[in-house]
Amino acid sequence: MMDIAGLVTLCQAALAGGDKILEAYRRRRLSEEEKELMIAAAPQGQFFYIPVNEIPGPWIRVGNRDFCDTKTNDPAYASKYIEAFEGLIKHGYIRHEIGHLFILTSAGFKKARGLTSRSSSSKR
Repeated sequence: MMDIAGLVTLCQAALAGGDKILEAYRRRRLSEEEKELMIAAAPQGQFFYIPVNEIPGPWIRVGNRDFCDTKTNDPAYASKYIEAFEGLIKHGYIRHEIGHLFILTSAGFKKARGLTSRSSSSKR
């Protein structure tokens, strides 16, 4: 797992990689966990990386939802969302704002809101 400095560096590298690299990576399909994070972030676009040095380890908070297993403290649950978060950074959908706060990029908002509208229409 990456620490906050590693995540910031990953954001900078993804966004500095240029349009061709970002577009090639964006063509890769999002995992279910990546989609879940994006849909949760669509309204406000904020992610908080919560570093913890004990089980269940670090996790991601989006809005009032913590992407960790608070019932059994299973670190595998939080880990899959940390990996999804890192994947979204690589896609160029998330950038570092300050401290533990990360936000959607304009491309991230577009993708997240598109996923939200598709998710809503498929539930009808």
